[in-house]
Amino acid sequence: MKYLAQIGAALIVAAMVLTWMSLTWVAIGVLVLVGILDLYLEVTDKDTISQWIHELFPKQIDWAIAIGLLVFTWAIWGPAGFLPILMGVIAGHLFWQE
Repeated sequence: MKYLAQIGAALIVAAMVLTWMSLTWVAIGVLVLVGILDLYLEVTDKDTISQWIHELFPKQIDWAIAIGLLVFTWAIWGPAGFLPILMGVIAGHLFWQE
C-alpha cells in the first residue's frame, strides 16, 4: 500500500507549490489532508510518507535537499521567511529521527 504514501508525498510537493504561489489557505488544506493520510498510515501500521521518502534517498541526498530548500526559502522570502523554516529543519533533525 505504498501508493498512499506516494500520494501523500505528491500532495506535499503540491502544497509547496501552492505556498510558493501564495495560495496559503489551499496549501494549509492540502497539508491537513496529508496529515490525516499520514495518521491513517501510522494507525494501520503501513509505511508512512516519511518512511517511504527516506527509503528513496541516502542521508547525503536528504541533507542536500534540506540545504536546497533553505537556500530557496532565503531567496524567495528573505530572512523573515527563512527563520521559521530553519527552525523546522533543526526541530526535525533533533526530534523526528527514526
